[in-house]
Order: sequence, then structure tokens, then C-alpha cells
Amino acid sequence: MAPLPRSQTSPAPVNLLAYDGTRTPAKTALFVVVCLAWILPGLVGHDPWKSDEAIAMGVVSEMLRSGNWLVPTLAGEPYPERAPLFFWLAAASAGTLGKFLPLHDAARLASGFFVAVTLASVMVAASALHGPRAGRLAGLLLLGCFGLLIRAHEMSADLAALAGVAMGVAGVTLAPKMPKRGGLLVGVGLAAAFLGNGLISALLVIGLAALAPLAWPAARSRPYGLATAIALGCALVLGGLWPLLVSRADPAFWSAWSTEAFATRWATDDFTGAASGLTYFAKILPWYAWPALPLAAWALWKSRRGLAGRLNLRVPMLATALFFVLLTLLAEAREVNAMPLLIPLVLLGVAEVDNLPRGAASALDWFGVMTFALVALLLWLAFAAALTGSPEAVARWLAREVPGYHYSFRFVPVALAALLTCVWVVVVASSLRSPRRAVVNWAAGITMVWMLTMMLGVPIIDQARSYRGLSASVAERVKGSTCTLGAGLGVPQRALLDYFIGLRLTPATAPGAETCDMLLVQSTRGLAPEVDAARWQETWRGSRPGDGSEAFILYRRSS
Repeated sequence: MAPLPRSQTSPAPVNLLAYDGTRTPAKTALFVVVCLAWILPGLVGHDPWKSDEAIAMGVVSEMLRSGNWLVPTLAGEPYPERAPLFFWLAAASAGTLGKFLPLHDAARLASGFFVAVTLASVMVAASALHGPRAGRLAGLLLLGCFGLLIRAHEMSADLAALAGVAMGVAGVTLAPKMPKRGGLLVGVGLAAAFLGNGLISALLVIGLAALAPLAWPAARSRPYGLATAIALGCALVLGGLWPLLVSRADPAFWSAWSTEAFATRWATDDFTGAASGLTYFAKILPWYAWPALPLAAWALWKSRRGLAGRLNLRVPMLATALFFVLLTLLAEAREVNAMPLLIPLVLLGVAEVDNLPRGAASALDWFGVMTFALVALLLWLAFAAALTGSPEAVARWLAREVPGYHYSFRFVPVALAALLTCVWVVVVASSLRSPRRAVVNWAAGITMVWMLTMMLGVPIIDQARSYRGLSASVAERVKGSTCTLGAGLGVPQRALLDYFIGLRLTPATAPGAETCDMLLVQSTRGLAPEVDAARWQETWRGSRPGDGSEAFILYRRSS
């Protein structure tokens, strides 16, 4: 149990928020507002963006179009590269709410669901390890981590796996005292991790559950054994049903999917490239896990003399070491694969927040308030420049980044942005100084900045990142063609062309490809597949506004 915060030694002044771990209606309302304002903005109001969003939307739209939820397909072809759990929930959300929202917005709400499950699981684990006063603080610390912010608002199968890992961690912490609930959480989490992202995510849950008895005396008990049995039963039923069905229905797809699901960074022949990424996660964690990482380091340093007796630190310490080793050795060097590391680091980080030195807490608080205040000011300046043309320097920069865009005033988003900015200022000004205040203000600040970005900046960002306008230009020019060949197009681009305009590109090796009279080529950073000039004549070239890395070239057969 964490010691009482120093701020409880004297009563808080009236009308000030005292972040001391006690629950009041005002602090409960603030916590709910921060969570909703962090999770919801960004889930609706913009088109699918590449890369993961484009792929997810392509699979989801194909599920709804074909009615085949057993075998994921993309642009008419089987897609075994990712596990299906996220696609299922996104398709269910899109099918249910697609009458009220654009299909991609309805599908993206699945991301919010998995993030909410992750948040709740971390809060449960923190309460089980450090006492009930740690739950909300852990939730706010997780929301404050830089690495989670962007990914949590995208359509991505990794979010389903993250929720599964978080449930598994929560289940392990509950198992010694509540074996039925803990075992159920571990089993459901293991199944979700496997169906969310394959072997590596499942290994994180399996490894933690298996090794916990070695490091944690509470796990060397009959209740923990019962929880393990329950977890295995749940995981086999929930995680094994889909592989059984799909292996019987489509053995070729199952073979391809299992190859991808059980692959590691060493699955390719590029041994040198795989080995070069072994330091990747160590390099990105200082910013990716900020501010959980320094708080976790402080907790270990503060407990260094009595670390053997700090049983509440055993599980997060084991999970941090295990996750880091497994991800470093097995996972691809992609920042999205570092998300599971945030869970144990947050559980470590909240352990000694109440005992932060006053100077360190004040420095973190000051740094957060000043940083987010400055970013908020820049966002409002950019909004004013987009709307009025002043300041001119900012307006010129926006015109260069997104050529031809005309910003239109939208009252509701602007009003919400202004309201949240004012709420943040009031909260910062009316909170009593304490170590916990630094974490609360950090989470509130990053939430405020994120909501400002989504409320004020999404129209401009969407103009630059969306493929809708580009797809419409392609559709206008391929109208009436027999079929269109594709060369050099990535999977996300193919998925979005299919989603926006229903264009399915024909591979050059497909039967009947010689009858196609159009050819669409993607050029990336000036490099494009070679085209026979004697047979194909360029008719159009285009790209997204301000995108200098991608261009699309359309050819018509000349002979």
C-alpha cells in the first residue's frame, strides 16, 4: 500500500482541488471529462488515413459487403497478414452505427472501445497492487504517455492486442485473491491478444502468468492455480474456435495466416536487418513512455534498499523485464509494438508518486503546464491564420503544406475547443500543489492539446492525408474502361481506392490482364515501375495536396 500523500497532513483550502487520492464529485467529474476528452476526439470526423487505418477499413468494408467474416479479405483478395479480432468489432460497429455516421467513423469507434478496456484494466491492476487510491492515477498516467496518443485513435489491430495484454496483466494481479475473476480476465485477455496480433502478444500474457509464481509469493497458492486453470479453459475456447473453423473452411488461408501470426523479426532472410533493430525499443522508450518511465525509475530508486520486500512491485517489475526482452527479441522494430510496455511501466510509475521530492514534482508540473500552454497557443494561432490569413507567416506555412485549402468556420468544434481550453486553465489554477498534481495536470494538458488539434485542425489534416479527392480524380478518368492494371501500389492505397470508388486493380499476371486499357502506377519518392512507352500513354498525374513523396500516374493503352 502506498503511503499517504503529504498533502493530507493539512486541510485543502476551500475551492481548491486536492489531488490526495480521495474521491469527491468534482474530482470524479474531472476524471471522467479527461478520459472522454482524450478518447473520443479523433475517432470521428475524418477519412481513413494510411497505413493501418486504410488496411483496417478495406477489410471491414469487405466484410460488410460480402458477409464473409470468417476469412478477412482486402480489395477482393484474402488478407492473412493481420489477426481478425479488431476487424470483427469494427465491422460490427460499422454495421450497427453506419446509418448514423460515415462508415469509417462508425468502424473507428472500435478503437475507442479497446482503449477503454485497456484503461479500465490498468486501473484494476493498479488498485489491486497499490490500493484503491492508485487506480485513477494509473489511468491518467497511461493517458499522458506520448506513445499511446496517436495510435489509440487509429483503426489498428494492435489496439485489440493491447487490450488483451492489459486484461492479462489485470487478471494476474487479481488471481491470488479473486481466482475466478482473475482467471477469466487472463483467459479472455490471452484470447484477445492472440486474435488481436498473433503469437508475440499472446506470449506476453502467457509468460507473465507462467513466471509470476517465481517472483511473487501470492501467486504460489491454490487460488492462483485455480485461476490458471480457468484462464486456460477460456483461452482455448475463445482463442481456438476461429482457427479451428477457418482451417476447415479455407486451409490455404489458414496456412498463410498462421505463418504470419507465428512469425517473428527473424522470419525473413535478412538476419543483419533483424539484428540491427535489437536496440530500437530501448532508444524510443525515453520519449514513448514519458512520463511513466521516469516515474517508474523513481519508484525503483526510492525502494532500492527494501526492494525485496516491496511485493506490490514484483508483478510490474517482472512484466517490464519480460515484455522488454520478448519484444526486443521477437517483435518488428515499429513503435506501435512498444505499446504493451506502457502497461507495466505505468503500474511501476504510480507506486511512489506520492513520495516524489517536492522539487521534482514541481519541475514536472511546471514543464507540463508551460509545454501544453505553448502548444495550445500555437494551435490557436494556426486556427486564426487559417481562418483570417493572419499572422501572415503562419498562413503562408499552411498554404505551403496544404495547397488550395480554404478553412471554413465551424461553431460547435470551435466552441468545444474554447470551452476545454478554459476548463484546463481553471483546473490548473484551482488545484492544490501536491505530487499527484503533476500527473493530473500532465494528463489534462495532453488531453487539451489533443482535443484542440482534433477540433480545430482535423479539416486541414484530413485534406492533406485523405485519399478521397485523389480517388475521385482517378474514378473520373477510368470511367468506362474495361479494367485497370496496377503497378507499384501499396496495400493501403489499393484498400482506399476500393473503399472510396470501388476500384479494384487487376494484377498484371491475372488472367485477362492483357485486355485492360488503363494502367495506374504509384511513384514513391520519384521512383516508379518502368512502363513501356510504346504501349502506354500517360493521361493524368496527381497526388494528395502538399504530398511530395507520392504521385499517381494514369496511362491509357495505345496499342
